[in-house]
Amino acid sequence: MRKVTIRFQDVASELAQLSAQRDDLMERAFGVLEQRHATLAAMLVQCLGDRQRAVRWMCRHQSAFGGRSAYELIADGEEDAIWDEIALMSETPLATRLNSARMAY
Repeated sequence: MRKVTIRFQDVASELAQLSAQRDDLMERAFGVLEQRHATLAAMLVQCLGDRQRAVRWMCRHQSAFGGRSAYELIADGEEDAIWDEIALMSETPLATRLNSARMAY
């Protein structure tokens, strides 16, 4: 039986490529959200403080959504749950939301 050698340089390179692909996909997905659900996307940016936080928030699996992401909710026709979460976020001071977002992601 042949022993497989893993080079950590190769692993690091592949992880960097995957990360770049993930970032690109997240950006493209949010661009589609901005086209198809412009008001929702704008409210997320406003509530979360900037577009990059909104991009990440949409992809994050959240306990408020039963462990699903906001994109999964949209795919399942449950956009109202996202609006409910936005309403809750609007009631929480921005600094508190930002601290929570940093810890969760």
